[in-house]
Amino acid sequence: MRYHPSMKLTILAFSFLLALPALAGEGVDAAWKSLQSLAGDWQGDSGKASITYTVVSDGTAVMESMKTPAPHTDMVTMYHRDGAGLVATHYCSMGNQPRMRAADGDAKTIRFRFADITNLAKPDGGHIKDLTVTFQDADHMTQEWTSVEKGKEQVEVFHWTRKK
Repeated sequence: MRYHPSMKLTILAFSFLLALPALAGEGVDAAWKSLQSLAGDWQGDSGKASITYTVVSDGTAVMESMKTPAPHTDMVTMYHRDGAGLVATHYCSMGNQPRMRAADGDAKTIRFRFADITNLAKPDGGHIKDLTVTFQDADHMTQEWTSVEKGKEQVEVFHWTRKK
């Protein structure tokens, strides 16, 4: 069967569009495996903060328990898959629970971006907005937490090392 050149282009473009969700899923699969590989205990570079990661719910969620020095208190972040993306819900010491989504990612970097929030005291109240997790190797990773309050953003960077 002979196709007109424009028809070949249309078939090629349509095939590429059908493959996009699968390609995105592969990146999210790698990102999800990286999150699961964090299971265990981690120490912050200051020596004052620590994190424990636990794979829970038959492997469908990762729980991060962070202990930080005063004035903050212990916090929990739950990570899970949602279709072709990842979701992080942060149970914050500020009393609210921002939910962030990562539409894509890979084995080295996951960028969670603000989706919505519960228990925000006022529209310009302080809350976590974004989280970027970067995996240097099996024993080192970095988190960049972006908070916002009254329109002003602040980024806190944590460097973590796996406890042996």
